[in-house]
Amino acid sequence: MRLYLATLAACIILPVAAAPYPNTDSFGVPFSKDEAWYRQCMRVEKQPSPKPATGAPADCDAGDLYYRKRSQAVASQAEWDQVRACAVAHDDHAVLMMLYANGFGEPRNTDSAIRQACQVDAAKAEMAGRIEHLANMPANAVFDQCDDITSGRMGTVCASIQGAQDGRDRGKRLDRVAATLPAPARAAFQRLQAAAGRYALAAGAETDMQGTAAPSFVIQRAEKMRAQFVQAVLDAAAGKLPPASPQDAAARDRELNAVYSKLMAAPSPQQDWPDRLGNTTIARKDVRAAERAWIAYRDAFTTFAAQLKAGADPNAVKSLLTGQRIAALRDTARGL
Repeated sequence: MRLYLATLAACIILPVAAAPYPNTDSFGVPFSKDEAWYRQCMRVEKQPSPKPATGAPADCDAGDLYYRKRSQAVASQAEWDQVRACAVAHDDHAVLMMLYANGFGEPRNTDSAIRQACQVDAAKAEMAGRIEHLANMPANAVFDQCDDITSGRMGTVCASIQGAQDGRDRGKRLDRVAATLPAPARAAFQRLQAAAGRYALAAGAETDMQGTAAPSFVIQRAEKMRAQFVQAVLDAAAGKLPPASPQDAAARDRELNAVYSKLMAAPSPQQDWPDRLGNTTIARKDVRAAERAWIAYRDAFTTFAAQLKAGADPNAVKSLLTGQRIAALRDTARGL
């Protein structure tokens, strides 16, 4: 969760002092007042502003609150009032836009949603697409700020949001697994979860950071590792790991060594960055760190699996995890 919050804090769209209406500060390209999105913004300019908020904590995060309530089966009026108060207190136009568009905690009001959309700091294409979406949204459809993204910056924000939601779901599933474990396995499970988290973070550094969308790729890569971990835990606990012989596990290990060695031997044409792989920003030291973190994760998983009631076959564990590591390294190599 700390990764999500740190990434989101680095990429969050902060209110801009004295931003114009519509907010065109981040466009970077010319626009015409004859464009449909602009005419829509001017049409709703006189929509009433939200009433001043009372009781919102100074450190509240409207976006985090909104998505937490969205993920609940049911959210009360009081909970939506809390989200709205926080959004008003911090001028979070994106959250207010979604509250009005979806009728969460108050009557659905498309014009008020469009007025908030016109104040969101966004790329021009995002602004235009978002407003067109709102203006033509079917009744009872659910609208989200991530529906119409076009920029790398918003791609990162939305990847963080999705990662946080998925993380909450995974946490609940892992808690259910932990509750069924015999006592000796619980301590091993805690160590495994810590090792899996360290590997997911380290594996994020095996991503080329060129381009505005790069941070979202880091998040997505780490998310993939976390999802694989949860599925492997569920399969191990249920005795459903794909079977593997000692020969299978050894063959996978040899394949991993070959893929790793080939990747690490990739030359760097960057004179100032000889440790980098090809023309990417990925450094060999980061791949080594991720490999070490993966080995610790593999070993922690093998130890945990042996303490399950059925006792998962260590060859099955090693073969599965090694195959996943091979796929991850090959994915990195494709970007060179």
